[in-house]
Amino acid sequence: MGEDNRDLSARLAVLDGAIAELVRDGKVAGWLAFQTAPSRNLFLVRQVGCWLLFTWADGTVEIEEDYPPFALLPEILDGTLRSEDGGPDYEVRWATERRQELWRHYGIHEPPGHYMGLAARQPRDRT
Repeated sequence: MGEDNRDLSARLAVLDGAIAELVRDGKVAGWLAFQTAPSRNLFLVRQVGCWLLFTWADGTVEIEEDYPPFALLPEILDGTLRSEDGGPDYEVRWATERRQELWRHYGIHEPPGHYMGLAARQPRDRT
């Protein structure tokens, strides 16, 4: 694991249960809930990754898993979420004062498979 990934792995514990607003053109377009997820890699070495639940203002959801070497986490921590399908970019604003309230509404309360099933049955258009 590279130095950057060690730094990111160390920050995961602080981010567990965190929630952020995803802002586009000055308006909240959705929310990002963050939950750590211990696992083992192909060599059975323990590592910590995360689940990222995106709940959009229209009520649709997406869930992503990220683990070393992290793909999404660095850009999110830098304050931007870039759409992988050429859609819009979003500013990531971490909630502090309203964290508990937002987590109740947009947090991860079910196993990841639940959200995968929801996402598979809904339209996906973020442009």
